[in-house]
Amino acid sequence: MFTTGLLPRRLLLQQRILADIVSDDRNRFLLVTGPAGVNKGQFIRELATQLTEYQVLHQPALTGFTAPISPTVIVAEHVEDATNLTEVLAALHAPNTPRLIILGTAPHRMDDATDVVPLPPLTVDEVWHLAVQVVGRCTPVTAHRLHDASGGLPQLVRELLTASPVDHWSQDHPSIIIPEHWGSYSGEVLQLVASFPLEGAPLSNIPDELVDELDAEVARGLLVTASDQIRFARPEIRAAVRSATPPGRARKLQHNLDTTTWQTDERVVDTLHARGNLPLARIHAQHLPRDRPELRLYAGESRATATLLEGAEPSLITALHSLARWDPQGMRAFAGGQSHDAATFRLLADALEHGARPWPQPTYVTEPDTVLEQQRRDFITGWLMLVYDDPARARQLLSRRRHGDSELIGLWQAAFLARTHYVLGEFSQASAVVERGLATGDRTGTPLLEPVLLWTGAQVAALSGRGELSAHYLSRMTVPADAFMIQKLPAAMGRMIVAAMVSDTRTAATAGDRLASIVYDTDTQQPGFWAWEDMYALSLVRSGRVDTAAMVMEENAERQEASGIVSLHARNLVPRAIIEIQRGSSARGVKMLAEAVDAITSVDMPAYEARILFEYGLVLRRMGRRSQAAEMFTRAEEVFNAMGAVTLAARCAGERKVSGLGGSRRSAQGLTPQEEQITALVVEGASNSDVARELSLSTKTVEYHLTRVYKKFNVGGRAELRRALEA
Repeated sequence: MFTTGLLPRRLLLQQRILADIVSDDRNRFLLVTGPAGVNKGQFIRELATQLTEYQVLHQPALTGFTAPISPTVIVAEHVEDATNLTEVLAALHAPNTPRLIILGTAPHRMDDATDVVPLPPLTVDEVWHLAVQVVGRCTPVTAHRLHDASGGLPQLVRELLTASPVDHWSQDHPSIIIPEHWGSYSGEVLQLVASFPLEGAPLSNIPDELVDELDAEVARGLLVTASDQIRFARPEIRAAVRSATPPGRARKLQHNLDTTTWQTDERVVDTLHARGNLPLARIHAQHLPRDRPELRLYAGESRATATLLEGAEPSLITALHSLARWDPQGMRAFAGGQSHDAATFRLLADALEHGARPWPQPTYVTEPDTVLEQQRRDFITGWLMLVYDDPARARQLLSRRRHGDSELIGLWQAAFLARTHYVLGEFSQASAVVERGLATGDRTGTPLLEPVLLWTGAQVAALSGRGELSAHYLSRMTVPADAFMIQKLPAAMGRMIVAAMVSDTRTAATAGDRLASIVYDTDTQQPGFWAWEDMYALSLVRSGRVDTAAMVMEENAERQEASGIVSLHARNLVPRAIIEIQRGSSARGVKMLAEAVDAITSVDMPAYEARILFEYGLVLRRMGRRSQAAEMFTRAEEVFNAMGAVTLAARCAGERKVSGLGGSRRSAQGLTPQEEQITALVVEGASNSDVARELSLSTKTVEYHLTRVYKKFNVGGRAELRRALEA
C-alpha cells in the first residue's frame, strides 16, 4: 500500500503543520481542502498519528460528537456534511474545553475553520516518485502521460497503475490503460476539449456549430466553465474521452496539446530549468549522457558542481557557484566581463574586496536589457543595501517582481528579503516571506537557499514565543558535509543566535565554536555580510571565556571599523564594552555601551536596537544603576513589543522585577521617568547639550528621547511642547 505522505512536499507540509500546532496551545479546526482523489482523508489520518499526546477519535462528518474530557484530536472527513457543526464549534471555543483539535476535510474552504490547508494535486515529478514507489519503474514520458490522465490526483494515479500488471510498466513506452469504471464518453465537443491541456480549452476555440452541444454537456455536468475556459469536471472523464476518441480524429486534434516538454533531451532540461521546475528537470537529466552543474548547484551538491565546472569559462553559472562557495575571486573572474550580469557581480566583488558601497552608482553600471538581468541586479543591489544600513531600500529592491522573473533568482531575493524584514522589526512579514520561500523551494526542488530562510524563520519564531516552530526550523537546518558555504554559514549562525537569544549560553558557545571551525579555511568575514562575532563573543563571556571573546573581537576589528557600517560598529561595541567591564574598566565599558545605543538609534534597525538596549540594561542593573537600567529595559521592551518579540519583551519586564525595579512606570502623559526628566529641563529652557550634561547622557540620547516626547504630545517643537503642558 503506497502512501502519499512519503512524498517530500507533503511530508514537509505535515511537519510544518505539526510544529505550528505544538507551538500554539489554542484549540483548532484545521480544514484540509482540495478536489476528490487528492487523498485529503489520508493526509489528516497520517497527521493525527503523529499527535501522540492526544487521544485520537475518528468521527466521519462529526457523527457522534461529544465534548472531550481530555486533550483530543477528532479526525472527520466530509465535515461539509456535518449537521452538528454548530455544536462542535461551541465546544471548540468554550473556555473550559480541554485541548481540542479537529482535523477535517472538505472540497472547499469553510468560514468556520481556524486554519485552512489546500492540498494540491501532485506534480509530474511527484507522480514519477509515486509510480516508482508502486510499480518500481517509470520513465519521464510515462510520468507525463500518467499525470495528464489523472490530473495529478493520487487516487487516480493508483487506479491507472493497478489497471495493468506490474511488468507492463517495465517497458520504456507502456500504454496507459483506462479503468473500465471511469466510464465511456463520446461526442465532438468532448473530444475537442479533451485534446487541450488539463486546464481546459479557450471558449473561443469552440466552433459555433458545437455551441448547443457544449451547453448540453455542461448541463450534464461533464464540462464546467471557468472564466473564458471550458474544462472537464473531473480528470478521469477527460482521460476516458481521450481513450475513446477515434485515431483519425485524435490525429487532427493533437496540435492542441503541446507534448514537446514530455520528451527527454537537452532542450527540455533547459526549458524546465528556466521555468524553475528542477525536480522534473533532474528526472529527465537522469536519462541524458551529460550531467548539469546548475541542477547540482541548486540541489546543494558542492563537490559534484565543482567537478562539473572544473576548467569552465567564466559564466553566470560559475558566478553563482562562486557565490554559493563564498569565493570572491571566482566572482571577480566573471565580473571582468562586459555583460550586464558581469557589471552586477562587479558590484558585489568590489564590496567584498574593498568594502565599496553600491552608491553612488559606478560608471560601469548601465540599465540591464532584460527582465532577468534586472532581477539579478535587484537581488545583488538589494543585498548590498541591507549590508550597508539601508534596509528600507533593500526591502524595495528585494521585493520587486516583474512578469517573466525567474523563480530561482526570486528565491535568492526571498532569502535576503526575510532578513531585511527581520532587521526592520517586521516579524509577521518576515515569517510570511520565510514560509513562501520554503514552499517555493520545496516545489522547485531548491534546497540551496533553505538554510538562509530557516535562519530567519528560527530567530523570528524564537523571539515570538513559538519555541516548537523555532525547533522545527532548526531541525531542518542540518546540512550535509557536501554543502556550500552559503548553506553551512546560516545554519550554524541560526543555531548559535537562537540559543543566545533564549539564554542557552552553553549551546550558543558550542555552536559558535562550530561556526569558527567552519570558516577556518574560508574568509567569510567581509564586513556586514555574515556578522556573527558579537553574539559569539557575548556567549563566550557568559561562559567565562573572556580572553577568547577578546580575541574573537580583535581579529577583524580594524577591517570592520574601516567599513563604516554603523550597525556593525554598534553591535560590536556591546561585547567589547562588556569585556572592558569584566577586566575592570567599568567607566570605559559603560561609555562604549552608550555609544552603541547612540549609533544604533541613528539607523532604522529595530531588531538590533532592542537587543543593544537590553544588553545595556543588563550591565547597568548589575552595576546597581537601577533607574538607568529601568529606562533601558523600558525602551527595549517597547521596541520588542512593537516587533512582536514577546519572548524578550517578557524578559525585559522580568529583569525589572528581579532587580526590584517593578513595572515600567508612566506619567499621566505616558512618559517614562527619563522622558519626564528631559521634558522638565527642556520646558525650563535648557538646550539639548545642557540636558545631556545635567543627566550624564549623550546629546544623541537626549535627541532620541525628545523626539519620542514630541510624538506622544503630537507637537513639533519646544514651544508647542511648552504650550501643551501648560494646557
